[in-house]
Amino acid sequence: MHIVTGSDDNYVPGVMVLIASTLWHNPGAHFTILDMGISRENRARIDLLGERLGAIIHRIEVAEDRFNNLFIRRAHLKRSAYLRLLIPELLPDSDRVIYMDCDMVVTGRLEALDQVPLEAYPIAAVACPSPDPRELAATETKLGEYVNSGLLVMNLPLWRNENIAEACERALSDPSCPRLCEDQSAINIVCRGRVKLLDPCYNIYANEPTYMSPESLPKKITVLHYVVNVKPWMWNVSFGEIWDFHADRISDLLPPRRRKNFFQLATRIESHRRMVFGLAMGRKKHWQRLKVRRAIRENIVLPYLQAQKERPTE
Repeated sequence: MHIVTGSDDNYVPGVMVLIASTLWHNPGAHFTILDMGISRENRARIDLLGERLGAIIHRIEVAEDRFNNLFIRRAHLKRSAYLRLLIPELLPDSDRVIYMDCDMVVTGRLEALDQVPLEAYPIAAVACPSPDPRELAATETKLGEYVNSGLLVMNLPLWRNENIAEACERALSDPSCPRLCEDQSAINIVCRGRVKLLDPCYNIYANEPTYMSPESLPKKITVLHYVVNVKPWMWNVSFGEIWDFHADRISDLLPPRRRKNFFQLATRIESHRRMVFGLAMGRKKHWQRLKVRRAIRENIVLPYLQAQKERPTE
């Protein structure tokens, strides 16, 4: 099983926990990191992680100006988000890889992804649970067919034969082409109608507002995805204890936590203020959100942590 991820220096904690959690549940997986500006110190940390876990971790350096001609619309993203488009070129001897964003944590077995038949499909991916209607319209994609690009099983011979990466870059560099979600938009446009849909358990959003009630929470989780700005190495977030469990196992190797800037702190404080005010005013949506938060911890997080503690020692 070959898993590829990409990162700049800011997301190294995510890369390391992605690797540690994947190996916890999938011994023998090997990894390639597309490196767009990871510091020497953090490269050394990743090397030490590979030695400790007995893992094969390759690293391919990518010039930091590689995507200077492309724009980023969402504030929480960097140009390293485009790295997945380079996989067919940078891994010429690979036929299939599982690309995973580095803000994911693995909670189960992934062998089904390594075996899913791709045939004439360029990718297999999970449909977004609640895509922006503007994005559906802009990409001319139907609800249930628009996919999140955070986890992709990639049919690399097809990508090379059809120059799919180049087509995505053309879409991204064309100012007349809609791209509300950057490379995700481009992938949905270029691969439209030829996406193998995966079980939602392989890309579950760890974003509390995604869930309207405790009953809407997922019943099965194999991969958690800390989408947008809910990064567990920055904040205490819903589902964050699962990430922390795997981070604690390698805590001596992880880089020091970065101090939050004023804007990040102000945003967090405002979010808490709105929650407290809404609860005090008896607003239903805020009380419902509190119920969802409790259900996440009691019904998903704590059972997972207990199961890991009871796991037989190898």
